[in-house]
Amino acid sequence: MDLQNLAAFVLLLGALVFVHELGHFLFAKAVGVKVLRFSIGFGPPLLSFTRGETEYRIAALPLGGYVKMAGEVPGEDASPEDEARSYLAQSPWKRMLIVAAGPAFNLIFPLLIFFVVIVSYPQPSTAVLRVVPGMPADGAGIRPGDVVTEVDGRSVRSLEEMQWALVGKAGQRIAVVVQRDGRPVKVVVTPSGEGASRNRGLIGIAPNRAPPVVAIRSGGPAERAGVQMLDRVLSVNGRPVADLPALEREIAGVTGPELTLELARRVPAEVPGLEGSVPEVKTVRIPRQEGAGMAAFGLEPADVYSLLYAGRVLPGSAAADAGIVRGDRLEAIEGKQIRSREQLLRKLGELKDRPFRLTWIHDGSPREAEVRMRPAKAADPATGESEAFELGLRFESGTPGDRGSDAKVRVGPGLALLTAAHRLGEAVAETAAGLAKLFTGQVSFKNVGGPIMIYGIAGKAAQAGLDYFLNLMALISVNLGLINLVPIPALDGFQLLSAGWEAVRRRPIPMRAREIANAVGIVALILLMVLVCVNDLTR
Repeated sequence: MDLQNLAAFVLLLGALVFVHELGHFLFAKAVGVKVLRFSIGFGPPLLSFTRGETEYRIAALPLGGYVKMAGEVPGEDASPEDEARSYLAQSPWKRMLIVAAGPAFNLIFPLLIFFVVIVSYPQPSTAVLRVVPGMPADGAGIRPGDVVTEVDGRSVRSLEEMQWALVGKAGQRIAVVVQRDGRPVKVVVTPSGEGASRNRGLIGIAPNRAPPVVAIRSGGPAERAGVQMLDRVLSVNGRPVADLPALEREIAGVTGPELTLELARRVPAEVPGLEGSVPEVKTVRIPRQEGAGMAAFGLEPADVYSLLYAGRVLPGSAAADAGIVRGDRLEAIEGKQIRSREQLLRKLGELKDRPFRLTWIHDGSPREAEVRMRPAKAADPATGESEAFELGLRFESGTPGDRGSDAKVRVGPGLALLTAAHRLGEAVAETAAGLAKLFTGQVSFKNVGGPIMIYGIAGKAAQAGLDYFLNLMALISVNLGLINLVPIPALDGFQLLSAGWEAVRRRPIPMRAREIANAVGIVALILLMVLVCVNDLTR
């Protein structure tokens, strides 16, 4: 067991459990209930001390925690001096506050996490480093190098702020102001609704540059020299290149009879069950032929961020059976052009297992076939895996980890708080929708993960960086908060329901009914833990 992964797992769960139980603890103290114990974890204590009337402990099993209050369990005797301070002696509304505080803290905590991350790390700016061909920004005349400062009368500084300004604007003509060469320029843009999410219009700009990736012309000098489709160019005649425009400029400036390229190439990792790849660096020399620029060497620029180049075709998939190979470029579904990955994924999600007509470009020529996607398991960073229908393509996006020279901007506390609130709102809405689909059977229970899955993704997030780890913690906190509000016995939601019932009916739920419900709840939770662990082990 990797100690770094274990530490990340314990820190992640420990923090979320502490926040949840802290909510119960603080509100119990606030309304006058006696708290006997505040425990992080279950089982024998590893560390324990007493302050005032409360014992604080860290226990051996870090898979939960609890706040033990006087008179919390029906039938439990409290000392005469504690009778008025026992949990069940409190009015229903006080008990509802205590119970609701745990999930509420889990839902508020991500706001703090998002705020800290946004303030601490530069955020994507509105600088235009790339314009997607054929999208509204391209048609309106927005250029790389512009900086968007205003959208439909609203000032914007960060990419997220600009995206909010585009919500509900699909199909509408709106004014966009960009800063160009030190002066403001106003253009009119009609955001597209195709492939948009959360009712947000798309205009087709991005704060990252396309990496210097090349396509090759069949039979040309580059192919004969050993260049392959979607190789990434590291240098031209010894001069490093950082992005696609720089690559085109360097090759256009070559005057000699030969071109030397240093290339990074994706090589599939030959490990069973692994879809990854490793980079291989090669140097090639390409003789010049007739023509100008890249064409003189049998090369073409491949904008892998703007266009849908197939980076890998899964063996036995629908795409492989149709004849798609690495380097082919997807063009249309049912004759309708696909302009972005978001649009493609949305369309494929609508089609599911229905047959459709797919058009792609192979070696400069269009090809077409009827395709039907097949059931597959799609990875999801929040839930592990989910059943889906898959075309069988992995799209090229440059060298692993390469996202071009992203344009960043520092944001102040005000904008950071607003951005954090938006992120939290989206996380709560998406998590609630996912839980609703799970409970209504629209999503298989196989999607549900447990401690083993969290252990795995916590370790990966920690390795990726502190900001990734904190964002993961925020998303799991939202999950924990909403799940605890489900009215299932042994969860906070049932305790809220019980207190609400008592407040309305002016009498508690009968003792026998409570005992049966608690017993059923405990059995259900144990069964749930067994099932999620089976899911984790199956993965």
